[in-house]
Amino acid sequence: MSRARDIINRLEEVLMASLLALMTVLTALQVLLRYAFNTGLIWSLEATTYSFAWLVLLGMSYCVRTRTHIAVDLLVKQFNERKRKLLGILAIAVCLAYSLLMLHGSGMFVQRLYTLGHEARDLPFARWLLTIMLPLGFALLAWRFVQLGLSIWRGRVIGLGFVESAPAKLMAGQASQQGDIEQGPPQ
Repeated sequence: MSRARDIINRLEEVLMASLLALMTVLTALQVLLRYAFNTGLIWSLEATTYSFAWLVLLGMSYCVRTRTHIAVDLLVKQFNERKRKLLGILAIAVCLAYSLLMLHGSGMFVQRLYTLGHEARDLPFARWLLTIMLPLGFALLAWRFVQLGLSIWRGRVIGLGFVESAPAKLMAGQASQQGDIEQGPPQ
């Protein structure tokens, strides 16, 4: 299980970096072609748009895994550890419900695109193939919420957000990967 998790984590990171690089190169090339040669690539805007969508969908799960997403915990920090744990699990349940609803809806959307057989406007691909990242991204997000929920339940993680001293640990390369979710500071 640990090996599969490591492969998924690495694939997630490589895909995000590759998509960001592709978007940067395509945009720079388009600017160069347009202003230097008065021409351009017809398909670059659509390719950049789909790449950005894929990057956002992968980035959501990456931020949950690394606990770098936005979390407002000013009120939650006022409670004792037991209540914080309960609120964390409640928040995870809401986030997981959202992820599963989006997974279901996006799966239906992609299935309908597949049935209709629509092609992308400027890219030589079927639209369902370009939007398959919707259900995949929400499935990965749901999995990350399950992992975070289990880490909260087992007491390995304090809350949902990036807590004190965790950014410094991450920057120093000392962040823990136990359970695939970074831990909070010691109690």
